[in-house]
Amino acid sequence: MKKRLAMTLIGALILSVAMTACGAGGGGPETGGKKEQPAQEGGKTRLTLSVQEMTPFYEALKRKFEAKYPDIDLNVQAYKQAGEESEPGDLDEYRKSINTELLSGQGADVFELDNLPVGDYVGKGLLLNMDSLLSQDKTVNTDDVQMNVLEAMKESGGLYAVPAGFSLRAFIGDGEVLKDAGIEEGTWTWQDFADVAKTLTQGKEGIYAMADYPPEMLTQEMVVDSYGTYVDSAAKKAKFDSPEFVALLQQVKKMYDDGIMTGNPAELGKQLFYSAVLFEPADVINVTHTYFDHPQLLQKPHSAEQSGTMRIIPLTQFGIRAKTPVQEEAWKLVSFLLSEEAQSMRERSGFSLLKSVNGQKLDEIKQQIGEGTYKLPDGKAVKAENEEFTRFQQLLDKVDQYSQLDGKVIAIVGEESLAFFSGQKSAEEAAKLIQNRATTFLNE
Repeated sequence: MKKRLAMTLIGALILSVAMTACGAGGGGPETGGKKEQPAQEGGKTRLTLSVQEMTPFYEALKRKFEAKYPDIDLNVQAYKQAGEESEPGDLDEYRKSINTELLSGQGADVFELDNLPVGDYVGKGLLLNMDSLLSQDKTVNTDDVQMNVLEAMKESGGLYAVPAGFSLRAFIGDGEVLKDAGIEEGTWTWQDFADVAKTLTQGKEGIYAMADYPPEMLTQEMVVDSYGTYVDSAAKKAKFDSPEFVALLQQVKKMYDDGIMTGNPAELGKQLFYSAVLFEPADVINVTHTYFDHPQLLQKPHSAEQSGTMRIIPLTQFGIRAKTPVQEEAWKLVSFLLSEEAQSMRERSGFSLLKSVNGQKLDEIKQQIGEGTYKLPDGKAVKAENEEFTRFQQLLDKVDQYSQLDGKVIAIVGEESLAFFSGQKSAEEAAKLIQNRATTFLNE
């Protein structure tokens, strides 16, 4: 379990790549100067969904959607079939294929947008702004939808992608140790974190604020949390040669030099904080109690310009082609994803977009804990206070942090910052290398 969680950072960073699009139907090329006509098949309107890989989720989605809308034939076009082995370059090929389709104004009506350069599509008017469609659709109970999640994922004021679910990057502390630490989590910075950690670890051998967490990984996570500060995706400009980023590198290194942080593993119980991904409602208990008997969910240290809330990692995002001739049917598919029927599908991953579905799952866990029947993945019994569930719900309703980023840029940050942390280059030299590589990549 610990190994799975320790390996989630890079996956979560990559998973965080995607979202967006453009005007509510304006812009975007047309086909040969003629308006595309809706496709008909057996008396049904044909709706095409393009996805990276056929999965049980898509099979179930097709089955349930067509049962609800028998006049629509949902054709799921998968670049890779279920069970097929992944090959190097598969994702690049899929991206090229989708780019070609969207730029030509042809292809599928609805696209899975995970790991696609959605920001580029926004400026070119290739995707539909679903904002007004959502607000006008009486079949969607927006009071039950985690609208703060959708709001955080808007691009240029518009809703261009809707996820089927999401995960959360959370910051977890040892509640027993931290209860008298006086943390002002709403405003605490990484410097405040360092000061608190130094007080709590000083003179205690083998105890760290965070362990098994190399400095380049912490740097990557800090950049993800403030991606817009260092990368202007629309302008394709990087800002890693700024004094702010140089200071970030130096701040990270000092925490390791001072022994507050370590890249080496530490014994369970010798670490005060963890940064971990909560993949689904069960992880509110399973993940937090793997580390601590009395875990405390916290806002992450952040600058005044940032949010310290849990970071949103959208899963299976959908966008509608701006010039689709079957806009009504395409929206029916996306709005169906926000229904209780679709959000309750066991094949769907992550937290639900519906408060009621998340609440039901958490209530079931709370009841089992109260009855003494709930077990952690390692088979151990667990005790959890009701306040833990209340605290999570409070934080969930506040989440507003989402970055549409490119995983390649984050990888560059990790690779080149390592030269500084190993003493091979100065902070300024490492920052310049990151700046040059990131600029080259962004303009490819």
